[in-house]
Amino acid sequence: MKTKFVTLNLDFLGFSASMLCAVHCAALPFVMTVGALSSFTWLDNALLESLFVISSFGIATWSLLKSYWRHHRRLLAIGVVAIGFVLLATSRLVAEDWEPLLAVMGGVTIAVAHIINWRLHIACNICHTH
Repeated sequence: MKTKFVTLNLDFLGFSASMLCAVHCAALPFVMTVGALSSFTWLDNALLESLFVISSFGIATWSLLKSYWRHHRRLLAIGVVAIGFVLLATSRLVAEDWEPLLAVMGGVTIAVAHIINWRLHIACNICHTH
């Protein structure tokens, strides 16, 4: 039973990847204004962004579906992560002005889904031990 969130578990890994994605998306517009002067232009890379999204999606799918099937059987975390990925996908389709906001909201929403999943997992383990 995992009782600490900050340990080597899929939810913490997914939370970390999603928050890193959100920080990247939030900071990128500010860094890019200084980027020409400080050589941070490598941060504005489609491959890096794709890596964030693909790793976040893979970890979320593995962690949330595994917990759903093996433990809590509650769709809340899966619904929240779906909203997060819809926000991320939408950020790629809208005007440049809205992209950072929607991407940050998507990353944070995905991170929250991992916290919800972890809490459901803990609550389920507590129920099964009594």
